Amino acid sequence: MSSTLIVIPARFHSTRFPGKVLAPLGDKSVLEWCWANAVEAGVGPVLIATEDEKVVIAAKQFGAEAVLTSPNCVSGSDRVFEASKNTDFPFVINIQADQPFLTAETIRSVAQILKNNPKADLSTAVIALTDPLRLKNPNVVKAVLAQDNHCLYFSRSPIPFARNGKPDYFEHLGIYGFRKESLKKFIDLKPAPIEMAESLEQLRALDAGMTIYASLTSEIPCSIDTPEDLEEAKQILKTNLKIAEN
Repeated sequence: MSSTLIVIPARFHSTRFPGKVLAPLGDKSVLEWCWANAVEAGVGPVLIATEDEKVVIAAKQFGAEAVLTSPNCVSGSDRVFEASKNTDFPFVINIQADQPFLTAETIRSVAQILKNNPKADLSTAVIALTDPLRLKNPNVVKAVLAQDNHCLYFSRSPIPFARNGKPDYFEHLGIYGFRKESLKKFIDLKPAPIEMAESLEQLRALDAGMTIYASLTSEIPCSIDTPEDLEEAKQILKTNLKIAEN
């Protein structure tokens, strides 16, 4: 039996782009792309957790297992916890339902951290950040790492500040691995002041002294939060298909 469960929290009634998880992207929906990549990772069973029956029906049509969770879940992590709390998997991976190009390789690397590093309460992934416009963009979350890839902080600001020399910058990807007991602890914590200030829930874990380790990976950063993001994803997909054909 696998030690890892992947849960994709797929909220249909998202605030900025309702229904985005079922929006068409090429020959699949956004959600189906996320599910297919999770299945390809091969680290364990994949479960979609949603608050809307439309998502359950759509998931079953493309062969996925889906469960209804409470519409009152505050965050994706709360939805993941509700869907996984009665299972026996020691590791749970939370994959966002709006990142259709997150690769199987990245998913495997996040799962591997939990298996190989007993000091990790959580695991995640980052990519090198070199684009100055993305560095300044508050919608792009930056991560500061220690030399052993222990995450020191996350921010919407361009950190660390380059007073002397040019530091390495990292962009945080929206994927989290949890030990089962760490997920329970995280959900039971009250939101931290730094979390509310930055609107970044991973800061709740750091504020409570929990450890997060990151995998440095190579990805095309693409989160679909608005209709404009979806159009950008369609262009990325076209480019990738042309490269594959050549």
